[in-house]
Amino acid sequence: MLRHGRQAYSTLWWVSFLTFCLVPLAALSVGLGRYFYARAEVQKAADAAALAAAQEVDLSLYRDTGRIELMPSSASVAGAYANMNSSYLAVRGIYPQVTGIVVDQAQRTVLVSMAADASLLFPSVLGGIVVRAEGEAEVRLRGSP
Repeated sequence: MLRHGRQAYSTLWWVSFLTFCLVPLAALSVGLGRYFYARAEVQKAADAAALAAAQEVDLSLYRDTGRIELMPSSASVAGAYANMNSSYLAVRGIYPQVTGIVVDQAQRTVLVSMAADASLLFPSVLGGIVVRAEGEAEVRLRGSP
């Protein structure tokens, strides 16, 4: 009789351990994997958007003044390139958005900031997960201003 009591206690202990320790740990590892994969996708999209934006320089203004200014279409072109380079997220209905484009005159670079609401990858309890990344590209222009 005593043996069955110990066996039941042991079984109850293992069920409790698996329920309260291993299952949440497994869920956490899956969630972290999804988050880091989404972050890598947003980073890839930001890099592609920065390269696209760097090609949208107003050449006539550059020739006249030597300043690097982007065309008005640079944000839409950058967004299109970002969406083309985030297929993992797009399949799941998540589309990264361009949140900012900055031109650094001294470094001759374009910095593009991106954000994506990745809440669809996680349970509804964890809503509001936003993944952010920045991409940078060098502006290369031939000829003198």
